[in-house]
Amino acid sequence: MQRFVAELSTGIDKVEFERSWRSDGSLNDKQPKVEFTFDGRRVSAVIDSGSSERWPSASFYRSFSAAIRRIDRACNIRWL
Repeated sequence: MQRFVAELSTGIDKVEFERSWRSDGSLNDKQPKVEFTFDGRRVSAVIDSGSSERWPSASFYRSFSAAIRRIDRACNIRWL
């Protein structure tokens, strides 16, 4: 299992985010399942531990950031 936690400069709606996440054409069936939890401006992402390969951090950060930017281009992301 992998876990990433990000703090956003502005709040993002979970439904909007998940729609944006699913619309990313660079994500494919080979990417493990990710469960997102929103708590105010803090977002936790837990990546399925059943997956044999870890998702490289830099790649996950890029995909996550792109999903956020499609919703709010001015939102800053701080990784914790």
